[in-house]
Amino acid sequence: MNVKLIHGANWDEAATLEIHVDGQEVVSAYPLYECPEDATLERDLNFVYDIPDLMRKAYEAGKRGEEFIVEEEDAS
Repeated sequence: MNVKLIHGANWDEAATLEIHVDGQEVVSAYPLYECPEDATLERDLNFVYDIPDLMRKAYEAGKRGEEFIVEEEDAS
């Protein structure tokens, strides 16, 4: 399983993060400027619902003997 973390920044130099698993984007985390204190799981933070599935995929890959590779890229 190949996990790629892509660190970047938006127009305001706030940190961003994308996570790709085996070449497919699975998480995009960008700053919430309008009302960050009002962020909800359903609207702004819904990627957290993908965490159990991603953990299961990593577990299954390990059972199959796949290597777990994490790469990091700076996109700034």
